[in-house]
Amino acid sequence: MRIGPYPVTRGEISGAFADLGVLVPLEAALIAINGLNPTTTLLGIGVIYIAAGWYFRIPIPVQPLKAFSAIAIATQVDSPVIAAGALTLGVIMAILALTRAVDLLSKVPPPVIRGIQFGLGLLLIRNGIDLIAGQRFLLDGGPVAAEAGGQAIPPGVLVGGVAVLLLATLVRWPLLPASIVVLGLGLAVGLYVAPEHLVEVLRLGPAAPTIALPEPRDFSAAFLLLVVPQLPLSLANSVVSTVDVARAYFGDQASRVTPRNVALAYALGNIWAGLSGGLPNCHGAGGLTAHYRLGARTPAASVIVGTTLVAVALLWGQSASAARALVPLAVFGALLLYVGWEHLLLGLKVTEKKDLIHVLIAGAASHVTGGNLAVGAGVALLSYALARSWVGRPQQAHRPVPER
Repeated sequence: MRIGPYPVTRGEISGAFADLGVLVPLEAALIAINGLNPTTTLLGIGVIYIAAGWYFRIPIPVQPLKAFSAIAIATQVDSPVIAAGALTLGVIMAILALTRAVDLLSKVPPPVIRGIQFGLGLLLIRNGIDLIAGQRFLLDGGPVAAEAGGQAIPPGVLVGGVAVLLLATLVRWPLLPASIVVLGLGLAVGLYVAPEHLVEVLRLGPAAPTIALPEPRDFSAAFLLLVVPQLPLSLANSVVSTVDVARAYFGDQASRVTPRNVALAYALGNIWAGLSGGLPNCHGAGGLTAHYRLGARTPAASVIVGTTLVAVALLWGQSASAARALVPLAVFGALLLYVGWEHLLLGLKVTEKKDLIHVLIAGAASHVTGGNLAVGAGVALLSYALARSWVGRPQQAHRPVPER
């Protein structure tokens, strides 16, 4: 089977769904807590996946804006504020791309870029562990503990541990698509634990479209609450780091993945999300690692996952919350854990060993500030500049001690 000139292989199928560990938990929470439309969110992401894959000619990821989404969920802002934030980010990024200012902002030294990737790996691992060891087993609760050898163990630890082992085994010996097997395991466990959700999941049809146009006060609230924390992270990870990772994995095949093109794609995706009440999105370096490490090599993977998301949005939009509630959070945590580990390894790949210090500084700074990659990048850039200025200083000439 082929999609255009690209063959559909087992690796493409596995890699296509590798980034759902980031997409599904955030998208589900934004639907349940902030009132986003379940059909509009997945429909938009699916279409963007297909379009981005064909344009960039690699399996480019489409992810929720992480800092943006996390803050929106924590503060429980309503959908018009989210729409205003997406529109604002889209317009800012469009201006940076069209004026080519993003090219200047993207001239970051390679060790600092690796530090951003290392920091992102730490963030993903921490989030993965939180999902595996957290109190909630399913999105809406579930069992608190399971018995194993007479000991009460959080069920997420058991399911997450099995999922991690499956991922590690199937990535090393790809007998079956790794991510599909892990998600299938999660679905089976979810059906066993909460079979009452099955009836709700069987309801077919899209959710009715809802457009909540933002008002002026929504833009002012969104700018301070959502845009200011997200924009530096987007420049560091969604643009600079994504371009670097694409070149590292795909070489000349990623010739279209330039800072300007990625920024324009980011802008279009978020302007669309703001106008339609969809999911604010980006193209992240972590997602690209996930797709690549689990087997995706061509835009066929983008078409597979994009078409699937469009189909789910149209067929199960009404039952979106129930469908997402069936997969244990620990399964998504296992996917995040694996991708985070791969990102750590990527971040450590520097040309000169002396530059590892800047990678570690970026990771430490972002970690202690709650996962703020922009802070990590800034601190690493400062350490890199200081190191280079010290090396470039002229050494004081040695003066012989005069004889007495």
